Amino acid sequence: MNMLAVFDNDGTICDTQEVEGACYAKAIERVTGKSLATLDWTIYQEPTSSAIVLDLLAGHPAAVAKVAAIKDEFLRLLEEECPKFPGDFAPLVGAVQFIERLKKEEICSVAIATGCFDTTAKFKLRCCGISLDDFPHASSSDVPQRRDIIPLAAARARFSISSVVYFGDAPWDVRVCGILGIPMIGIGRRIEQLRTLGVQHVFRDYSDANAIICALRSLKTEPNKAPEPTPGLISLGLGVLSRVARRRGNPLQPANADTRRSGSRSAT
Repeated sequence: MNMLAVFDNDGTICDTQEVEGACYAKAIERVTGKSLATLDWTIYQEPTSSAIVLDLLAGHPAAVAKVAAIKDEFLRLLEEECPKFPGDFAPLVGAVQFIERLKKEEICSVAIATGCFDTTAKFKLRCCGISLDDFPHASSSDVPQRRDIIPLAAARARFSISSVVYFGDAPWDVRVCGILGIPMIGIGRRIEQLRTLGVQHVFRDYSDANAIICALRSLKTEPNKAPEPTPGLISLGLGVLSRVARRRGNPLQPANADTRRSGSRSAT
C-alpha cells in the first residue's frame, strides 16, 4: 500500500457537536478563572486544544501545570457528559466500518491526526469503538499546530507527506491541506461549506463507502501538489484575520462568550 489516509477525529470520525466545545471552555474557565472570548473556532488562528490554551497562557509562569490541569478537567467533563449526550460521542454513520475496510482490503494504510489533546481524543474514539493506539497517530499534545500534526502522524506511519490523502470536516482542514499540498476528502456536517472552499469530494457520512473509495483512489493518480487558493478560502482567511485583529490584545472576555452554532462544534 503506497497511500496513507489520515483522518481527523472530531466531526470526521466522531460526530462531535456542541457538548465537546462547551466542556473545553468550561475546563479552561475552572482552571484559569477566565472565559474564552468565543466558541466560534474560526476566530482562532490555530484552533487546536493545545494552541488555544498555550496562546491564552502565554507568559504565565505556571503554564505547563495549567495546561495539564485543563486537559485533566476537560477529560473529566467529557466523561461526565457522555451518558447525557450519547449522540455527541457516536461515530458518523459507517465510519468505523469504513476504516476497518481500508485496512482489511489493503486499500491503503490509516493514521489519525487530531487537534484535540491525546487523552480526550482517546476517550472520544473509544466511545466510537476505536482504539487510538491501534493506529499511528498524532495530536495537539505532540505539537500544537495542525500543519505539524498531520506530517507527524504520517511520519509515525512511515509515510511521506506526498502519500497522504486527508479526511476532514472543517475550513481549517481545507486551509492546512493547502499549506501542505495534500488532497482532502470532506466528511461530515459542513459539506456545503467545504464545497464553497473548493473541496471536490464531499460526503455527509460513510454510508456510500464505494464512492468514497473511488474518490480516494482518484486523488492519488497524481503526486500531491499545492492547490490554487479558491475565492471562498481567500474570503474565509481575510475574515478570520480581521476578526483576530479586532481581538488582539484581548483574547479573553468575561463569561458571556459568543456561542454561535455555526462555529461552536469542536475545533479539533
